[in-house]
Amino acid sequence: MATDLISAEILRIKRELSARFDNDLDRIIADAQSRERDTINLPPRRCPVNQCNPLPATDASGSSEVTASATR
Repeated sequence: MATDLISAEILRIKRELSARFDNDLDRIIADAQSRERDTINLPPRRCPVNQCNPLPATDASGSSEVTASATR
């Protein structure tokens, strides 16, 4: 059976953290929380009006107004 690379990476990191904190879950959580406080949350940036791609308008039937020649 092939090894899932993502699962293997997560397991490796989990083992490294456990070894670093002597398998003490309280210390592992405290470290994660302290690193979480160091991150910043930025508000989403607005797209300039001339660069935004609005969704195509649809008619009552739900079909797009895009013509066949525009899709080629």
